[in-house]
Amino acid sequence: MSNKNTEIEDKKEYWRADVSRIREDSVHGSIYLANQALEIVEEFIKLRLYRNRTELLQSLSKLSNALVRAKPLMALIYNRTQNVIEFIQNTPKEEKNIDNIRDATLKHIENLRKEAEKKVEKITRLGSRMIMDHHLVLVHSYSNVVYSILVKAHKLKRRFRVICTESRPANEGSKMAIQLAKAGIKTRLITDANVARAVDEAHFILTGTDRFTETTFVSKTGTRTLAILAKSMNKPLYVAGETDKILLKRTYPVRFLQSNPKEIIKEKYGNLTVNNIYFEETPLSHVNKIIIENGIHELKEFVDRYL
Repeated sequence: MSNKNTEIEDKKEYWRADVSRIREDSVHGSIYLANQALEIVEEFIKLRLYRNRTELLQSLSKLSNALVRAKPLMALIYNRTQNVIEFIQNTPKEEKNIDNIRDATLKHIENLRKEAEKKVEKITRLGSRMIMDHHLVLVHSYSNVVYSILVKAHKLKRRFRVICTESRPANEGSKMAIQLAKAGIKTRLITDANVARAVDEAHFILTGTDRFTETTFVSKTGTRTLAILAKSMNKPLYVAGETDKILLKRTYPVRFLQSNPKEIIKEKYGNLTVNNIYFEETPLSHVNKIIIENGIHELKEFVDRYL
């Protein structure tokens, strides 16, 4: 490849630094990062570093693959970027004007955002109905959907309490606890090692998810422990998430990435290996109800209809 062609390709892939920021973000949840990914896609389309539909699709496919590899467990990123690509592919072949294709795609992206907001609003409304007076709800890590459900229930004047795990090593649960307390909700923050006592006390466990597969849901490491404890103590486990988070393994495999070991221990020692994996799969068989934008489903109904 000539130097000129290399320069052109480098210009088209200006987004590499933006993708790296998403890869390295260990604080924000899937909704925030999926929105960031969609903004990167939108910006690329606006810049028009392509001459026709074919070039646009080739460049977007490369960008989409990079975004998905950055966060391979976040189904929203995969599904939204693929949705944009499929929209362009399905534009009538007679449409040759690249400006028209670009404008229609940008409008489609805006509609995607509005639909996503409506789905979260519906899940929030449905989930808040499950929280009654005097309930004690246990949550793990940080989930925008779970936070919205709890705040909505509080606005409905429900008198309930929440237990948050600290959710090491990034302590997203501590962030959740502080935000809930500031919202006026009585909240207790506990160490991750104290979950057995918390499950025993709680009326139910409420968690979000980054992805639904054929037989599991993916969320912050520690969720599977909660699920096993809940099942052994006959406590319900409820999972809240949009149907856009359904991504089957036969479509895209589940890949767990190592995070920075220095978050656990800063020094290196001979013969010591540090595992810092943020996410894990939990069998759907441990779940009692799943809250999606279309309703609150028993496990079998959800699996039969969507998986």
